[in-house]
Amino acid sequence: MDWDETAIRRWLEPLATRRGEIAEVFAERLAELTLDWRDGAIREARVRAEEGVGARRRSDGAEHFVFVPGTAEADAREAVRALRAAAAAPPLPIRAPRAAPANADDAFPDAERWARRLTAVLARHAPRHSLTFRIRNAERRVVADGGRSAVSARRLLSLEGRFVAASKAGDEERVFAFHAPATDAASEELRTALARAAEPRERPVPVPSGETDVVLAGGSAAVFFHEALGHPLEADAGPSPLKNLPNARVAATALDVADDPRRLDLFGGYEFDDEGTAPRGARLVTSGLLGGPLSDRAHGASSGSSGHGRRAAASEPPSPRGSNIVVAEGGADADEMLRRLNNGLWIEDLSGGSVEIASGTFRLRFPRARRVRRGRFADELGGGVLAGEILPALGGIEPVFGREARPCRTFGWCARGGQVVPVGGAAPEVIVRRLSVRADA
Repeated sequence: MDWDETAIRRWLEPLATRRGEIAEVFAERLAELTLDWRDGAIREARVRAEEGVGARRRSDGAEHFVFVPGTAEADAREAVRALRAAAAAPPLPIRAPRAAPANADDAFPDAERWARRLTAVLARHAPRHSLTFRIRNAERRVVADGGRSAVSARRLLSLEGRFVAASKAGDEERVFAFHAPATDAASEELRTALARAAEPRERPVPVPSGETDVVLAGGSAAVFFHEALGHPLEADAGPSPLKNLPNARVAATALDVADDPRRLDLFGGYEFDDEGTAPRGARLVTSGLLGGPLSDRAHGASSGSSGHGRRAAASEPPSPRGSNIVVAEGGADADEMLRRLNNGLWIEDLSGGSVEIASGTFRLRFPRARRVRRGRFADELGGGVLAGEILPALGGIEPVFGREARPCRTFGWCARGGQVVPVGGAAPEVIVRRLSVRADA
């Protein structure tokens, strides 16, 4: 993406001359390698490559968006030409010839090394499996009005699927998911996560239906706060129980929750959002008081964008979306959290979640749980669904938290309105009282 930014800014100048107007060009070059593994062998390898330019003009609340395949300067010029025509601005000259797209195979020089690592890890900890491994490279560039510009790159890996593990009553199939930035440290972290997931366990019994208290452990509380706070506080979310409650007390004073894209060690991190804004950590709850919205340039109002303008692809305009939920740790160890829970469920992983923003109800799916009786671990339980309402659930959070905020590596992608973006989080153990629970169908 070798662009003359000065020229592009000059092309955009007539499109954003008044306060509140937005004109920008966004480009993304995406390459994704997918390896389908089955019982120690790669059954299929696929490479997906996409690149394109999205140009946007927003004026008087109306928005015009143009998408052009390719990421050469000529493609950016073609996209801006369409915006200028819609705004009745003087046309640009005919564009130069389009540059050839980059070779996607060049994006994965370390693919063989990752395949060797994964072969060894799976052979040791999960020899019988059906898993999909992905490495995703995304390069993005933004040039916008007001001199705003940014270039960024992000490299992510995921491993998802099922494997057969030993239990004390025979073999059983288990679900596995791991999402992290693709660094050398992630290889060791993945090995540790897979080894832990493969540990022998008791045969699970069905989850009893009813009301329960829970400890969300292993970083999984990040998923709960993503659904209960993150989505309702996205600036374009519409009516919700949290609407018009800034600075209202919604939880115990010990609770601090932020959405922080600057955590590049988490799956949803980035240095610049997809409008070229350097993000800040947005406080969702501070000392139990509700914070402000996650915003982009179109919804930032007087406070401006919080750096949460995100796009699922260059073919989509930006919208305010969450990134990394980060929950402040406390001082309790696991034994104290068990004693405080007394009776309920201890949940290490949440495999998914959803929220109905208008009604304020949420659901969280877990693949497995551990029953706690009188502050001690008891039965292994199968998969189930937790449900509740946002405000009562926030009010039911115990004001004591675990002493270590752990990354939630099972948490990786969030879909809203059909648009999927990477997300992540880190959280200590959190006790939530009086949620409903039922076995997963």
